[in-house]
Order: sequence, then structure tokens, then C-alpha cells
Amino acid sequence: YCGLINKLDAFRKKRRMADITVADMTVELLTRFDNFLHKWENEREPGKLLHPNTIEVQFNILRTLVHRAIEVGIMEASKDPFLVFRYKGVKTIKEKLDDSEMERIINLELAEGSLIWHCKNYFLFSYYCAGIRAADLIQLRWGNVTASGRLHYQMGKNHKERDLLLVDQAIKILRHYQRDDAKTTDYIFPLLSNDAEYAGYVTQADKDRMRPELRHKMYQDISSNNALINKYLKKIAEQAEIEKPLSMRISRHSFAHIAQESGAESSAIKNILGHSNLARTECYMGSFDTSKTDETLRNVFAKKQSSATATEESGATKEEQAIELLKGMTPEQIMAVISAINK
Repeated sequence: YCGLINKLDAFRKKRRMADITVADMTVELLTRFDNFLHKWENEREPGKLLHPNTIEVQFNILRTLVHRAIEVGIMEASKDPFLVFRYKGVKTIKEKLDDSEMERIINLELAEGSLIWHCKNYFLFSYYCAGIRAADLIQLRWGNVTASGRLHYQMGKNHKERDLLLVDQAIKILRHYQRDDAKTTDYIFPLLSNDAEYAGYVTQADKDRMRPELRHKMYQDISSNNALINKYLKKIAEQAEIEKPLSMRISRHSFAHIAQESGAESSAIKNILGHSNLARTECYMGSFDTSKTDETLRNVFAKKQSSATATEESGATKEEQAIELLKGMTPEQIMAVISAINK
């Protein structure tokens, strides 16, 4: 939301508009804003422009705001510009680490207490907790850790409850941050200040009632910490000899992928990630599970190879070998073979 506001403000200034009102929300304005965004420099990747999917996110947020304006009667439903204006990003492959890459990060020796060491802990804790999102991890408090060894929190993105078993690896990381004088309302990780005004808003319901300028400040601090972690994760990737663009987001995708590879059911992975539908989960794991198709291919051609080898070893003539290979094929497949030979 803050990112959208910054871009809209820059657009307003370039167009020399005093303000952008609900009445200004037309197809023409959205089209001009679209053109403007396609020339916006990517702050995370200097020298490049905004990714099409980042632009799609801006319009998704803007559409939500327009629809809220309609709900409260500020705008007439017939004047909704999104009835006509459409923008869609591009399909991308979700980057994820495999088991061996995760092991290289886990085994990476770093100076205890250093910033890069902390960032490694944040990434691994997220991974061990089924890919907890960076914003949620940064805001975790000791009160989210239950006496029975579980992590219970509400996701900021969709307000869904998550109740996860803390595995031994996650508990080991938590022990590095335990303090005898820690309060249940204190943040677990040394990222946000316990003395900040927004720290007094503990539950998601509290945060929803936060003053806009205070919420803005909190989100800015979360965003800057996320950027800092990702900066050091790139250094971790270099040291672990991983070429993929390592970020906190990848821990979530990696968990889903490795869980699938270990034989976990897609429905179980969906539930643990807190997704509303299976299609979203499958995007994280990959387009589809190739293990079954790989096994089918191996079996089919292993049988053909063994059949061909057995025929050759029997001393049969070429004609007899050909007949043996054609056995079991459908008439259509045989005609296709003959057609190929005639060509």
C-alpha cells in the first residue's frame, strides 16, 4: 500500500495534479498510470524497470481501494474503471531451493552474533516454521510461543490463524534469543524496537485500529528490516555457492517444494501454508509433480530396452526382432511407424 501511494504521488506531481480524487479514477487515468509505471526504475535492481508482476500488484491494490469506495458510497458502481481497464502480469517460475542447497546453508559456518549469522537464523527459522512470511516473522513476540512448544500467530496478510509445532531445529534457534527478563509482548528477534509506539499494538485486531501514520511507520520499519535481511541472504548464497536469488520469500517456496519431494500430500502442505486453495499451493511447489511422470517414462522404456536386448540375445533375424518390437503396439502406432519409414 505504501509503495502504491509513493508511485501515485510521483505520478500526481508529474501530471501537475493538486490531488487524485475518486472522480479522477477513470480508464484514461489508469492507462496513463500504467504507462508511467512501465518507466519506473526498479529500486531493488538498479538499471532495470519495474517487473510486470510488480505493476500488477499496484493495480490490484488500487482496484481494492476503488471497490471499497463503491462499498461505502463514495463512488457509483457504474463508474468503476476496472470494469473496462485490465492489467495482467506474466507467469513466472517460483524460485526455490532443493534439499542439498538448504543443507549448504544450514552447514555454513558464520561468526556467532554477526549480522549475517542473525540473517541466516531468520531464514532458517522461517523455513523450519513452514515458510513463515518475513513480515510475520519480524513481528513475532514471545507470547506467540506456547508452553507446549508451538508457534501460534495470526498472519498479517489474510488474518488466518496458524498453529505450528516448533521442531527441534527451530527451538535451537529460539534459544539464541531467549532472555530471562523478556516479556511476552517483547519481540523475539532483535529487529523492531520494543520501545516503539507501535509495539504497544500486540494483536492483529489492535494493529487494525492503529492510526494510519503509525501503521505507516511500522510498515516502513518492517520493510527496511526485510530489505536488510535479503541483502545479507545474497551474501549467504554466495558463500554457500547458490546461484539462485536468495530471499526470505524463497524459504516459503523451498519448504513447499521439499515437503512435496519428501512425500507430503498437497492438501497437508496447503493447510500448513495457510492457503485458501490448492492451486495457490501448487504454484509454490511447482507447476506439477514430475515424480510420477518420470517413473512412468523409466518403466516404459526400461521394458522396451529389456525386450530389445532379449530379442537380440536370442539370435533372431532382423525381421523377427522387428515383429517382436511391434507386438503390443496399436494398429495406429504401427501405421505411424510405417509412415515414418516411407518418409
